Amino acid sequence: MKLSDNEKIIDFVSDIYKKNNISYQNFIFSSKDSCKEKILILKYGNSKNQQQYINDAIAKGIRGLVIDGKTSIGNIKSNVPILKISNLNKKLNAFLDHLYSYPTRDMLKIGVTGTNGKTSTCHFLAQFLSKLFPRKNIGLITSEGNGIYPKLSSTMRTTPENHLLYWEYHKMRQKNVKILIVECSSQGLHQGRLNSHSFDVSILTNLDGDHIDYHKNYENYVQSKLLLLQMTTKYMFINKSLNTLKILNNNAKKILYRHDSDSKYSKNPLVPEDLFIKFAKVFASDRKKNVGNIISKLKSIQGRYHFVYGKKREIYLIDYAHTSSSFLDICKHAKKIVSSSLCNMRLLIIFGCGGDRDKEKRITMANYAMKYADYIIVTDDNPRSEDPIKITNQISKSLTEKYNYEIINNRKSAIRRSLDFARSNYLILLLGKGNEPKIIYKDKEIYHNDIKYVESLIK
Repeated sequence: MKLSDNEKIIDFVSDIYKKNNISYQNFIFSSKDSCKEKILILKYGNSKNQQQYINDAIAKGIRGLVIDGKTSIGNIKSNVPILKISNLNKKLNAFLDHLYSYPTRDMLKIGVTGTNGKTSTCHFLAQFLSKLFPRKNIGLITSEGNGIYPKLSSTMRTTPENHLLYWEYHKMRQKNVKILIVECSSQGLHQGRLNSHSFDVSILTNLDGDHIDYHKNYENYVQSKLLLLQMTTKYMFINKSLNTLKILNNNAKKILYRHDSDSKYSKNPLVPEDLFIKFAKVFASDRKKNVGNIISKLKSIQGRYHFVYGKKREIYLIDYAHTSSSFLDICKHAKKIVSSSLCNMRLLIIFGCGGDRDKEKRITMANYAMKYADYIIVTDDNPRSEDPIKITNQISKSLTEKYNYEIINNRKSAIRRSLDFARSNYLILLLGKGNEPKIIYKDKEIYHNDIKYVESLIK
């Protein structure tokens, strides 16, 4: 009988340890982890410095090695047992599912993707469902934290690496989670972190250009997003603006929802209330709940459409908007706020653009800011490997005909400068970082949080 790849790995490890009861505790997935007496699994066959990773792990005392069939082992100077599995990256989740005894089997699994609004939709949905089903624990995997809602732990990635993802699932099963919400990034989907997943429900918030530096072109980016819909078994909730999108899934029912600023129940433009109304009709039609009342009480997420008010009538609106479309949406909304005020309020926009990312949006965002702002401060976002002065100069090229702007590269200094305007009847729209805890300059990370810094200045 031909063995499956899962059986090959289990037999391989059982032979090494001379026992059959193998568990997740026998495995590691990075040479940086505690390697002694463990089995190292490296899912990529040709990653940079692969040989060095393997030799480092061997030096730290691994007992065995599971690698992709394409991995070269010519420079490995050890007799450590090695098992090669073809296309290991594609098969890893199936093994992890088996290893953890299918931890999400009894959960309602919801995947959320899109260019903008993924994180907000996940958190609002968790809030909404916690009111709709108050006795059910809700698990959340998002860029703003993982865990049992609302008690979340911080995370480094939107969609964690495969083994970290399954560790979260394992902990959630132990806490009797019945509803699981996963934020699915385009990179996470493309890199196979969600392979072998089957979602009961998927939500597609919108599509616009993002991470094109990684995906190479817009079509590749869209195809990565659509992988989630192909994994869906029951319902696909899709923004009505994407009605013409070709979706290769005839098994799940497609439900269109609209997301616009003309909300009936919520004052927060990020709340997709039509989505929640339709979601409730599908999953809670028999429950006597006032859905509109629940929607009206949903609380904002940190760093997303986040207002901070000062003692001297300062008003800051802080938002994570870092794509061209989300930037435009929040600028429009902020302009509506100042236009409808009764005290001739004006709008100041503080923003920058990240380095090593989608450089064309720098000019686009500058044009949007110039259209809606009465004053602009251009500052640093995450310059990464780029020169921050060059980035802000590129942004300012579109502002040369408009003299009511300035460049202040230090983000804290830029925010301090905005206080003069905030105390002179300006709404300050602070964009790009939301609740992020740091600014990245080449190989240096500087602690900074827009929300906490603004609060320290005006409270």
